[in-house]
Amino acid sequence: MQRLSFLKLALCSALLATGLAAHAQVTKIRFAHAGPETASQHQAALEFARLVKERSKGMLEVLVYPSSQLGNDSTVLGAVRGGTIDMMMAGSGNFSGLSSKFEVLDIPFLFRNPAHAYQAVDGEVGQGLMKSLDAHGLTQLAFWEVGFRSITTKNRAVRTPEDVKGLKIRTMPNPIHIQAWRMLGSNPVPMPLGELYGALESGAVDAQEHPVDITYASKFYEVQKHLTLTRHAFTAMPVVFSKRKFDALSPEMQKVVLSSAADAKAFQRNLNQKNEAGIIAELKKNGMTVIETFDATAFKAVVGDEVRKTYATKNGPELLAAVDGLK
Repeated sequence: MQRLSFLKLALCSALLATGLAAHAQVTKIRFAHAGPETASQHQAALEFARLVKERSKGMLEVLVYPSSQLGNDSTVLGAVRGGTIDMMMAGSGNFSGLSSKFEVLDIPFLFRNPAHAYQAVDGEVGQGLMKSLDAHGLTQLAFWEVGFRSITTKNRAVRTPEDVKGLKIRTMPNPIHIQAWRMLGSNPVPMPLGELYGALESGAVDAQEHPVDITYASKFYEVQKHLTLTRHAFTAMPVVFSKRKFDALSPEMQKVVLSSAADAKAFQRNLNQKNEAGIIAELKKNGMTVIETFDATAFKAVVGDEVRKTYATKNGPELLAAVDGLK
């Protein structure tokens, strides 16, 4: 009996040790972003987390922190570069301070449609931009998307360039966007997404421009009256990992992370395309007037060539030519 009890105790101890060892091997990955929980970027982040856990057989666990819970984009970007946060995603304009060539993605009216934009970021143009972040402590996994931006306003609808003159419009801390809005006669105010609702509510800014997904998810319809589907610029969303943390993963786990990011990218794009019409309908139900037919000709005449010249002077014409040459 004593021998049997000893064997049972040994077996229990071995099982407990095995369980503790397995638990100790789980690597937790903190993934931060500024989007609200109902936005497609958060849904894609949750899908990414699910895929990573499944494909790593539980060895990797992604913890997603939306709504600027760990700080605004600028703060989190610094933390990811330093390795105190593992990964993040943010609009491409947030990376232009590290590599000014990223500004090509933000040129107004550059992309004809989503397929054109995806071809650029998924191809050689995007690959070159991704590699440029290596020297800044970042490994980029994929380009997800913020999407095509459209303007909302409180007091007047936008149909012509005259309608944006004098508006205080929230924008990203992005030289290309700031230049374009100034050329149109408005007053661009760089501001983190997490502060935007309060600024619109208080009147600190009059207008904002985001894809309809974020406009709806952030409830901007409560503090804005008019939406014009300008689709004036496409914003890509780099998903980046701390290079030091990524390099510390085994090659097998690196493949898991990269493949999951690629599949979550496709998941988000499909989600956005499927949901856009329904979101616009919901914005109308919530009291917004929506101008769905928009002629960009007059806007392009003001900002198109000049912004492109500014970019080419600073960064060379090669990336612009590469994007223009895509079918």
